[in-house]
Amino acid sequence: MKIKRQFVFALWILLLFVGIIVFLWSIRSVPFADIVRVLSNLQVWKIIVLLMVNIAILLVVPLRWWLILRAQGYRISYLPLSGYRLAASAVSYFTPGQNFGGEPLQVISLRKHHKISGSAALASVALDRAIELFGNFTVLALGIAYVTATGLLSDFELQTPLLIALLALITPVAYLVLLWFGARPLGGALKRFQAGLVKGVINAEELTGRLIREKPLLFVEGLAASALVWVALFYEFWLALDFLGLRLDLAQLVLVVTAGRIALLAPTPGALGALEASQMLAVQALGFDSAYGLGLALLIRARDILFALVGLVMGGLGLR
Repeated sequence: MKIKRQFVFALWILLLFVGIIVFLWSIRSVPFADIVRVLSNLQVWKIIVLLMVNIAILLVVPLRWWLILRAQGYRISYLPLSGYRLAASAVSYFTPGQNFGGEPLQVISLRKHHKISGSAALASVALDRAIELFGNFTVLALGIAYVTATGLLSDFELQTPLLIALLALITPVAYLVLLWFGARPLGGALKRFQAGLVKGVINAEELTGRLIREKPLLFVEGLAASALVWVALFYEFWLALDFLGLRLDLAQLVLVVTAGRIALLAPTPGALGALEASQMLAVQALGFDSAYGLGLALLIRARDILFALVGLVMGGLGLR
């Protein structure tokens, strides 16, 4: 166990180092005076507005999880659930690849504060993440397809990224379909681990499958909640760029957001380096000053770090 922890820590350090290298390359690719010029467009009132928009998004994100828990018969106040989700996102943000990592904290929070069984808590988190992944990869695939159809990046071959996005989209769908038919894919894959862990996962998958079969509209409600989050995220990107001095049309905005979504798949902690490079190159590909893309990435980075730190504090207090 100790060797495994050392390996994970060494891997984290390596990925962090790679992210720092790419981050520094992005910073050095744009004249410092241009970065200052773009960021100087941010007045105090604009920063406050962006913070308010982000807080609103943070309050919408747990909606899908809240709906799932209500479908399971648990009436949990929305604000505490938002805190658990923020704390889990903070843990994920600092782990290799910011899409996963904080889910155990969500399960622990439900067990500790609301006396929900581990299997039921795990089922709610698993279904929430499956629907979220389905929504994310759907937006990614549609974004790439839209950019391809508009010919906005005619010099780039986007068929391969589109195919990868579609294949990734199949994974959460296949998992939910297997649960619908009563299969236990994760439970079967974990047979060589501790019996207690395997039993808990199998129970969670059984509960999830039963929930999908008995309340199929829950999947539609979850997708509607995901769509609401994505509309808010698109608006946030548009507003941030507008505040920085760059106004994009719909096709251009889709390209920038899609590039950012692809960057979040990078294994570096917090997508460090990948986010900065993606936004800089996306804006540059549109024919605009790359300083706008880097300014947007730095703004997103500052926001993410702020909320991640708040989430870690809330998670620590909650565990205490």
